[in-house]
Amino acid sequence: MFSTLYFAAAATLANPSSTGAYAARVLDGRFAEAAACVAARCDAEPGDPAADVRDVHAYADIQLVLGRFEEAEETFRRAQKLLRESRDQTRVMTCRNASWQAFFQNRFGVAQAGFRRIADDRAASTAQKLESLVGECVVMHHLGRAEDAMTALDMLDAAARDADPRWLQLTGALRADLLLQYGVGRADALGDHVYWRSTLADLPLSAFAEAASATPAAGADALPLLRMRVDYMRQVHALASGDHAALARIDAHVSWCAKAGLADYQRSVRLEVALAALAGQAPNVADTMIAPYRDAAGRCGSHVRWTLDYLYCAAKVREQQGRIRESSSLYARYALASVRHVRSDGAALAPALAIARCGTHAAAPSDDVSARLPGKYRRAYRYLMERLDQRDLSVREIAAHIDVTERALQAAFKTYLGLSPSELIRRQRMERIRGELLSDAPRAASVLEIASRWGIQHRSTLVNGYRRMFDEAPSQTFER
Repeated sequence: MFSTLYFAAAATLANPSSTGAYAARVLDGRFAEAAACVAARCDAEPGDPAADVRDVHAYADIQLVLGRFEEAEETFRRAQKLLRESRDQTRVMTCRNASWQAFFQNRFGVAQAGFRRIADDRAASTAQKLESLVGECVVMHHLGRAEDAMTALDMLDAAARDADPRWLQLTGALRADLLLQYGVGRADALGDHVYWRSTLADLPLSAFAEAASATPAAGADALPLLRMRVDYMRQVHALASGDHAALARIDAHVSWCAKAGLADYQRSVRLEVALAALAGQAPNVADTMIAPYRDAAGRCGSHVRWTLDYLYCAAKVREQQGRIRESSSLYARYALASVRHVRSDGAALAPALAIARCGTHAAAPSDDVSARLPGKYRRAYRYLMERLDQRDLSVREIAAHIDVTERALQAAFKTYLGLSPSELIRRQRMERIRGELLSDAPRAASVLEIASRWGIQHRSTLVNGYRRMFDEAPSQTFER
């Protein structure tokens, strides 16, 4: 995914290693060196205080960048055991780690729900909130929601103005990158790329003029990694406009991907170039770019997201080569895959929308909180969520349901969520109450009546807990 580079930059700014050498290498695009740098600092045995949790987190992040997802999961687990900060920070960091892992597994709904939680969490630092906004922006882009991606980017830009100036450099690069991508997608020759064409129609034409003229990442002090990315995207945009001389610099970037060990990012780059080549009437270039993925596309099927662009490019290559029958067959597969992805994208956002509404009645399979827990304790969480409306719900009852002690349940929830089971019950009940108070559906006659449906009988318990979470009384929400 193109967003691999933006994750690398945002993660480095938000969660720096204990050594500046790591950040310098990441922001310069020297990922293998960065990995070696923190790996050496993480050689201590798990649990050894000599291993700095910042280095272990950085090592997990760079493993995600390099596509070592199983290793990253183990390293994140190790980092979690080393956390010695407040429970609030434990909650934020476990949510952050689970969200980025879900993102790289294409579980975008889970990722988006987690990023939104962090952005709304008062315990999160400014840098952590900025990183979560980067996450929200790229999730929306990958779900084909260009307008929502730009809205998240505007929020990021506003929030970054009082932070480390490098965040504004990242924001400027990401804005230029997305608009250049969308500019290629609007090319007349790609008018039948229906998955993207429908979402790009909502963006104003002025946005694309801005992408062509602005140079947010071109300054000498900009992050080298992102400056390289935007420079490459400008060449892709030129290729789409018919400038075949841009291919030399594009080829250099494709080669850099291979040398850097970024297999997933290289595939994304090749597909970007193929689309631009088709827009610029260079079908042979497009064919060369997608050729390495023919076998993989056949094996993994159209449900895998990257195959959507692959099938479209393959169909258009055949069309421009005059191989109409093959083109029609491939385009039919692409069209079917587009419909499936539109449906699945809507379903993927359901958990995040539920958080925005604060009104789901039970834990969905893709719930971002559930994703942070080990298997056994997910059952406890589901049991808890299904019984939130029961006034007498207790930690003892939940522990008995999965056959563990109360102490074990308490320890697991505090370790993986930064919350005790009782605290989680209170938070989830307050979220559901708020969801009903904000709902457009017909409401109960009083706030206390709504609260009683979620197991809260006493006004003082309701008001104190609600104000602690939302900085206002429930009656203020009710009267909106």
